[in-house]
Amino acid sequence: MPATVDRDEQAVSPRPPSPRSASPHPVCSASAPTPKAGALGIRPSAAGVSREELEERLIAAHQRAAELEEQLAAVVAARDAAEHEAAQLEDRNRELASDLDNALDQLAGHALHAEQERLIRVPLWSPWPESGADRGGFDR
Repeated sequence: MPATVDRDEQAVSPRPPSPRSASPHPVCSASAPTPKAGALGIRPSAAGVSREELEERLIAAHQRAAELEEQLAAVVAARDAAEHEAAQLEDRNRELASDLDNALDQLAGHALHAEQERLIRVPLWSPWPESGADRGGFDR
């Protein structure tokens, strides 16, 4: 007997968007912690703020920018070093592949030569050149 399904159960309700899909662009990578606005001392507006406090905020912002620039310089230097090392490894890989090809060519040449020597046996000396196989194993 076939199973019956109500039409209400067949209708699929759309799921609400996940919190991750709400923001169209990621702000920073998952490995770097995102600082909170209060942790940096950032306030939404400057209304009713004294000049000294604004100067302190500006100095703190400049210090943070300098720290971020140092981090960026360190990351760029590490990336450049990694790219240089990758290029060196690629060059070395090409050299090793070339050496391997040459060694395989030499090995194939030696194997071919050994096979030719095995198949074509030239008698060193025989008084009967036509009947070299009938010598009974006597070699001079």
